[in-house]
Amino acid sequence: MVLFFYKSLIKRYNPDLLTETEFPNNNNKHKMNNIFDLIVIGGGHAGVEAALAGRRLSLSVALITLDEKKSGRMSCNPAIGGIGKTHLAKEIDALGGYMAEATDLAGIQFRTLNKKKGPAVQATRAQTDKEIYEKTIQKKIKKEGVVVIEDEIIDFLQENKTIKEASGKKEKYQAKAFVLTTGTFLNGAILIGNKKQEGGRIDEKKSAGLEKYFAQQNLMVGRLKTGTPPRLAKETVNFEAMETQPGEEKEVFMSYLEHKNPHPKQTCCHITKTNTKTHEIIRKNIQKSAMYSGLISGVGPRYCPSIEDKIMRFADKESHQIFVEPEGLETNWIYPNGISTSLPPEVQQEYIRSIKGFEEAKIVQQGYAVEYDYIDPRNLNKNLRLKNTTNLFLAGQINGTTGYEEAGAQGVVAGINAAQHAKKEQPWTPTRQNSYMGVLVDDLTRFGVSEPYRMFTSRAEHRLLLRQDNADARLFTEAKNLGLINNERESAFLQKQEDKRTILASLKHTKTKLNNETKTAEELCKRNDVTENEVRELIATKNKRFTEVYYDVRYSGYVDKQKRELAKMRNLEEYDLGLIFDYSEVVGLSGELVEKLNNKKPKNLHDASLMEGITPAALNVLTIHLKKIDAIRAN
Repeated sequence: MVLFFYKSLIKRYNPDLLTETEFPNNNNKHKMNNIFDLIVIGGGHAGVEAALAGRRLSLSVALITLDEKKSGRMSCNPAIGGIGKTHLAKEIDALGGYMAEATDLAGIQFRTLNKKKGPAVQATRAQTDKEIYEKTIQKKIKKEGVVVIEDEIIDFLQENKTIKEASGKKEKYQAKAFVLTTGTFLNGAILIGNKKQEGGRIDEKKSAGLEKYFAQQNLMVGRLKTGTPPRLAKETVNFEAMETQPGEEKEVFMSYLEHKNPHPKQTCCHITKTNTKTHEIIRKNIQKSAMYSGLISGVGPRYCPSIEDKIMRFADKESHQIFVEPEGLETNWIYPNGISTSLPPEVQQEYIRSIKGFEEAKIVQQGYAVEYDYIDPRNLNKNLRLKNTTNLFLAGQINGTTGYEEAGAQGVVAGINAAQHAKKEQPWTPTRQNSYMGVLVDDLTRFGVSEPYRMFTSRAEHRLLLRQDNADARLFTEAKNLGLINNERESAFLQKQEDKRTILASLKHTKTKLNNETKTAEELCKRNDVTENEVRELIATKNKRFTEVYYDVRYSGYVDKQKRELAKMRNLEEYDLGLIFDYSEVVGLSGELVEKLNNKKPKNLHDASLMEGITPAALNVLTIHLKKIDAIRAN
């Protein structure tokens, strides 16, 4: 009955998504003998993108997960995108991944964040229908020929540094390369009030057994936590008492394939707030929270705190905003974004009903906290391979991150590199200069994490170069060289570039009078007294690529400056710091920097320049010291 409902739902809003014949039987020769080129463990957002990357590179791929029907599930917030996160989703798309396409097919509201700010920090956010999203993902997995196997991996057979076999509870599996994406399931625990039970998500068991393998590897490991708010019954919420939050008036897409993936029916969200009564209830019951009773040892996300943390840490604030988001078009579940909690059910019900619009609200699923093990990402190299193995790659929350987009981006990187290993080809590493993926991977592997890592535009030094609207241009050449994009994507990209060239030509050739001076439209793009719409009207274009070209021109001076800075950074890479064994020997460095440099051991001046506390003066001191070493060696 449930399956019938979801099929009818998908057909109603996206009739092209599902037919009975589009679910082929994957019981092929690979499944029969359990031998593959690539095995991906875990069916979350990282696992899905890793498996699909392997298939795009023509490998036989198995996806081993606890429950096939939950592959691609949005276990928390029903949305894709946000500040910094959209950049990742669009970079996944640029490399042929599927997150952005699935978002377009399942998105029920699209909004542009930071509209009043510059394009470098603007971001698209899509509210999605969770059921359509996961069914779309599952359809894609099967369509691409990924073999999905329901099992739980509990150990690896390793010879020297090579994983030869993965042992499941049911069977054993062999592959040339493995990608592990266990999410919050590695030794996971669910916490509500003073109750603690094993599990990676509510009503789902934890992944057990791999703790022994990781212990044998003597890896740096840690414990983190995340949380989720209670879900409310839609029919019990008074939306008329809340502020309406509509979506974009114009049609917005996450993938650069755009209209290939039509949106379902669009809807709106709402906003309400906590109040002093809400805060009073929570303070009165704070010791009943798992996060304040001492039951939780893991560190939670700084930028997505629980409602308990918000009220205790920001005691001066009389209210906190709640985004009231539908989980789908026909489900009755509402997601109150901003009030994740681990308080007991009765306290959750009490404080929920103190909030405007929730006076009669009924909880259909309790909020809870999840505590889980993660592997310190400093155990990985920059292609996400575990350093003490030749063929095991890690991606997603197991690396200490939070968020669907961060997981999906890592899945793409790990999947590509696992496939490259299986094919005996060179690994691929994104860089800080070409992508937010590169920032993500570099931050994780260089600095590790002290709390769940999430992406922000502020983490990138080259934001003007790394806009959300140019992800395809930044990564097209590398994607094509790797063999990750098909003809359809290549054609769409080339058409977009042709459109941009046409617009730029119009800007260069169209002239007008401004303050008795003749100016080209291109020159007007750089003036603060001329708006984007005025320039658009001047060249009489309705081309949807105009905005991207406008900002390319408007910020070209700053972009050129950043490119010159990048060239300097590349020059710094030539200065090898491997010759310095003890930084206390370097005259002119502070004790703090000596300690940091001795701990991190950066390989060159560029790596050193990215470390916290490194100044231009310190880089100059290191340069002088290296020149002294070169002079001594020359003599």
